Amino acid sequence: MEIKNKAVSIGTIELIIDRVDGSTERHGINNLYTDGGLGLLAALEAGEAPNTISHMALGEGTTAADGADETLESEIAGSRVAVTKSGTGASRTYTAVFGPGVGTGAVTEAGLFNAAAAGVLSNRVVFSVKNKEAGETFTMNWTLTHGRG
Repeated sequence: MEIKNKAVSIGTIELIIDRVDGSTERHGINNLYTDGGLGLLAALEAGEAPNTISHMALGEGTTAADGADETLESEIAGSRVAVTKSGTGASRTYTAVFGPGVGTGAVTEAGLFNAAAAGVLSNRVVFSVKNKEAGETFTMNWTLTHGRG
């Protein structure tokens, strides 16, 4: 008897933008697991990875996400912030709040990392420009779900 088992890992992002005029925007975006992210998953399963996902960063790069990506194309200086984690079972949500003055610019990419500086880029997403003014807040809820395909 042949057993077929496929694992699927999916990342989705809810981007909530609180504008200076008091309005709120919501955007749904899908992401890409990088080769480093898949390696991090395997290392975690084997008890070998010392650092789990802990930070998220914003960037201004526009090159499409690729599995071989190891960094954001153009990380916005000072935009890497610690995440809070929630969830159970096969799904975890990583939430980062980029408050006023953090990550200001023409935001077009984001990434999940396992360190406050450098580290493994586990997931990357590129999207249409979302301009962030100095007084605005971006909240990103990045959900990683694993299941059978």
